[in-house]
Amino acid sequence: MIVVTAPGDTSAGDEITVPAKIAEIVSAVLFKGHAVDEDGSATYTIGPTSVTATKVDESTIKLDADTAAEDLLILNFVPAGAYV
Repeated sequence: MIVVTAPGDTSAGDEITVPAKIAEIVSAVLFKGHAVDEDGSATYTIGPTSVTATKVDESTIKLDADTAAEDLLILNFVPAGAYV
């Protein structure tokens, strides 16, 4: 199963609640968004970044990278209760 979520502004190692129950994480990719500075200049770093996601419990993970408010996380996982 794949879920796309916006983890918000977090630091590496912070706990992130995901909108599905997880049995096992298969992979994670972080798509960096773009940020606009106070002076109106934009920084474009859009693109996939490989990250390592670690399961804390059924609905919480940790990433090994910082995330920004404009980033999207694509999490590929085995749902809790699924037969593998």
